[in-house]
Amino acid sequence: MKNNLNYLKNNLNLYGYTLLKVTNNKILIFKSFYKYTKCIYISSVDTSIEVKIDKVFDSQIYPEYIERLMITKRCFDSIYDSLKYIQRNIIV
Repeated sequence: MKNNLNYLKNNLNLYGYTLLKVTNNKILIFKSFYKYTKCIYISSVDTSIEVKIDKVFDSQIYPEYIERLMITKRCFDSIYDSLKYIQRNIIV
C-alpha cells in the first residue's frame, strides 16, 4: 500500500501542481486557477487505488453557484493504470 503511493509520487510529472501526502495511505494533488482549484485525491486501500477528482470553485467569484463539483471517482487494481489516469488528468 505504502509502496503504491511512493511509486506514484516518484513517477508523476506534476506540471505546476502541488503534491501533499495527507496520511500514510492518502495523497492530495492540487493546483489553483483563477476561478477554481482542481484537486486530485488518491487513496490506497489494500491492493487497489482510488482516485477522485474535484473542482472547488471560489465563492467570491461564484456566490450563487455550486462550490464543489465532483467530476469522477475511479478505482484501479493496477498501479500503472492509475498512474496513466492521474497523469492524463493533470495535463488536461
